[in-house]
Amino acid sequence: MCIMDELPRSRSRRAGSLLLAISAATLLAVGVASADATSNIEGVWSFNGGQIAIQHLSNKTFMGTVVVETKFAECTHPVGQKIWTGITLQPDGSYWGFHQWYFESPSCVLNPTLGPTAWRVLEGTGGSHYLRVCLSSPGTSQPTIAVSGSDSGPTYGCANSALTAPLPVASGTAGSKSTESLSLPSVKKCLSLRLFQLHLLDPKYDPLKKVSVAIEGRKFATVRKGKYVVAIIDLKGLPRGAFTVKIRATTVLGHHLSASRIYHTCVKKIKRSSKKKSGKKG
Repeated sequence: MCIMDELPRSRSRRAGSLLLAISAATLLAVGVASADATSNIEGVWSFNGGQIAIQHLSNKTFMGTVVVETKFAECTHPVGQKIWTGITLQPDGSYWGFHQWYFESPSCVLNPTLGPTAWRVLEGTGGSHYLRVCLSSPGTSQPTIAVSGSDSGPTYGCANSALTAPLPVASGTAGSKSTESLSLPSVKKCLSLRLFQLHLLDPKYDPLKKVSVAIEGRKFATVRKGKYVVAIIDLKGLPRGAFTVKIRATTVLGHHLSASRIYHTCVKKIKRSSKKKSGKKG
């Protein structure tokens, strides 16, 4: 009788333990999902007067690329530099990774040893979000940032970065909110010269890194001038009329863009000579 009474109790205990385990797993999953939902680090963030775009990589880490030149201490971080690497989400919702340092004096040489860094996306006033960054010098301890935003262990210091814009994505990407494409000069007027310049404006927060400009397989050299990439087009040897310029470009965030446009050269007007009709006076 006692044996028969204990069997249902043991089953009941097992069922209760199973329910507790399921509940705990459910709560844990909800907690992780919530942390992940409020910790979206992707975007363009202001940092020390410049802009850094953080994007997700295929290996489940994140990387920060300089898209507007920024200065850290004495040295300038140029556009295109991978300033933040190995950014990995931690169980508490913060991120750990590395910052690119320089040997500052005398010539700002890159330091091959990276500095441990921590990041956390925090909620500001009015539902806005900002990125807190805490840095340690190369070869020192890993800093941490608590849910409250308080830091521990940074040997250099911390800074808050405002969200400037969503992460740019290439035109045509499904569900994209901030698309980028190549901006080409107008074709409303014909080209009167056989030699002209084509100015390509950088997409916002994702400058052009490599550009190829060609007409009928003939490639033309390009040079950067501020926010533009300029190609000098020489039409010598090509017939007058319509011609197609094909452009392929790669941005600093690794997006591949392409565009083509048909331009026309102006046709010289034929001058007609007017002859006076001669007549006899009578």
